Amino acid sequence: MRRTTALIVLAMTFALISCTSVKTFEKRAREIIPDPIAYLVDRGLPAYPSSDITLFNTGREWNTHTLKRIADAKEYILVTVFLGNIHEVSYEVWDALAEKVKEGVDVYVLLDSSSYFQLTPHTSLVVPAAFNYARDIGLKVAEYNPMSVSHAAFLPLLLDRDHRKIWIFDGEYLAVGGINLNEASLMIPPETGNIDTMVEIQSPQAIEALVDSFVRTWERYSVQPIDRAAFSVPPKENLPKTVYLSDHYFFADNSVTDLFDALILGAQKEVWMIQGYSFLTKELINRIKEATNRGVKVNIVLSENAVKVHYEKAAFFGMVDLIDAGATLYLFDGPHHAFLHCKLIVADEKYSLFGSVNYNLRSQFLSREISFLFDDEAIAEKALEHVGFIIDHSRIVDREEAKTHRKIDYLFYNLLMQFIG
Repeated sequence: MRRTTALIVLAMTFALISCTSVKTFEKRAREIIPDPIAYLVDRGLPAYPSSDITLFNTGREWNTHTLKRIADAKEYILVTVFLGNIHEVSYEVWDALAEKVKEGVDVYVLLDSSSYFQLTPHTSLVVPAAFNYARDIGLKVAEYNPMSVSHAAFLPLLLDRDHRKIWIFDGEYLAVGGINLNEASLMIPPETGNIDTMVEIQSPQAIEALVDSFVRTWERYSVQPIDRAAFSVPPKENLPKTVYLSDHYFFADNSVTDLFDALILGAQKEVWMIQGYSFLTKELINRIKEATNRGVKVNIVLSENAVKVHYEKAAFFGMVDLIDAGATLYLFDGPHHAFLHCKLIVADEKYSLFGSVNYNLRSQFLSREISFLFDDEAIAEKALEHVGFIIDHSRIVDREEAKTHRKIDYLFYNLLMQFIG
């Protein structure tokens, strides 16, 4: 059964890759993008007034902050996370949310079905999904696109996953990024916790848009009633920044490809791409090649220490392609041998993209994703400070080393991860 499923997925991979043809990319590439923001606005990417950002670059930092925001909540908390599990490091957050319910605060949590399939690092022990526990302690919980028997009969339905990580507190604060509510995100390295990022802002209009998105998704997957009118968003004046919000859903808002084009094809000097999971198609490689051919310095950071070896092999298979495309390739290994799960793109020391988006086919076409984009040198400087920390714990990979990862099993996992990674 597993072998049959793998073969089906591989067949779908080849089909989808052929659909996203290089010719389509070449048509885009001939249109060099002189103004990335104008390009995105022309394609409908919304812009909202925003506060400055607050960055959290480890699960420990974010966990401490989350507990404070939960404790201060007065009306409601909306949570969307890809992976929600119960573990000694996540009980504190789940139980804090339950305490707010007892105080009369509305707490709604959207979790993806992928939560059922998480293993304790380096073992075959399943980490329990949080659905039942969260319901038992009084939280309202919905399961995104349940992996049911009926869906298994039509495999493409299973590929629609909600990869977003979003927290909204009382309509006052909004945070997005890569940190899940599970052991891999919250454990402190060296206990195999990830290096990852969440970004918090105040932006009433962006919050209104994401509350609307949350309610629509909830109504699709839950029989529990939800009242949009209950989620008030207080106004806030004189916000100094602008956030461009991508709430990507291929069937409604297919904005991830536009973001990749704007930041890579629109870059003039230098691009930094921090990517834990980069499973490359020809189009994605050609974007980088087009940029380096114009003299843009493209730096890409991959990570060692993926707790799932097939994820690491899948990403490492593409190392040769990245180097041949002209990119400078780094490999992160530290501190404490933590995995770099962060997803971050910074272009020309000006444009910064934070959120859940990986540089791969799944983020382009198959997963729901969330991103903040800023056209702001001060914010880019904050992002690049974190890049500096990452580079201090990274080394450059040359082509000779990269060639050692061009093996059949690496290729197999690379193709497989196009869909399930």
